[in-house]
Amino acid sequence: MPHETGAPHRIDAVALDVDGTIAGADHVVSARTAAAIAAVRDAGLPVFLLTGRSRRSVLGLARELGLRNRVAAANGSVAFDPVTDEDTRVAPMSPVDVAAAVALHRSTGLALTWWERDTIWVDAAGPAADELIALGEAPDAIRVGDPSGIRPDTTLKMMLHGTPGALDAAAPEVRAALPDAARSMDTFWEFVAPDAHKWAALQHLLDGRIDPAHVLGIGDGGNDVPWLSRIGHPVAMGNARDEVKALARHHTLHHADDGAAVVLEELAARLPRPRR
Repeated sequence: MPHETGAPHRIDAVALDVDGTIAGADHVVSARTAAAIAAVRDAGLPVFLLTGRSRRSVLGLARELGLRNRVAAANGSVAFDPVTDEDTRVAPMSPVDVAAAVALHRSTGLALTWWERDTIWVDAAGPAADELIALGEAPDAIRVGDPSGIRPDTTLKMMLHGTPGALDAAAPEVRAALPDAARSMDTFWEFVAPDAHKWAALQHLLDGRIDPAHVLGIGDGGNDVPWLSRIGHPVAMGNARDEVKALARHHTLHHADDGAAVVLEELAARLPRPRR
């Protein structure tokens, strides 16, 4: 596919996934990408983070990027103000869906993680916890727990972890049990409440004041499809899954090559410069 990084004229807000998008291959937001985000922010556009990362991780990132508007974490299950640290929307999973995810863990043998506001639980130490830490989650926020003790009222999302091949093999069973499951990256099946996906979170963040048709969004994963497909200017990363590339109006470089920064730099260059 050709790389089309030019941003349309009417952009009132920017929405960004994190891992595989603004975070590079090392899972860190580069200085170039941070500067591009700052340029858009300083031009007066809100920059919304829509990510599967934990609330704790997103709070730190939003503050590092100097964002003063609300952001969303845990795939949209929680939205909050990074300035005041106050939650503005929380959507935990239902007991039925929690039980279904636990049953899938037991039947498929895939590792299970479940996320609360300040804690990420894993069923055992090992690759799942290691990958979460590699993705930027704080080691002291990850604990080993018994899935039989999961509390639905505090569980924001759950994930099954394994190799890409193992997740592919489990797909029919996962889809049958939880049809709204999303493939997050290549090594996680992700489950949230039906009204807790990134599109619902973005609607909350836009608050009826910004038309989704005037939002530019950048993403890479299957959990980005619901919101990218509903905004006016979806952009797919070069490393995006096929379903994201198929719906995108614009395509940019791989996240290891600062593809998001390319788009944001071009957008910032077209925006009126802030007054000093």
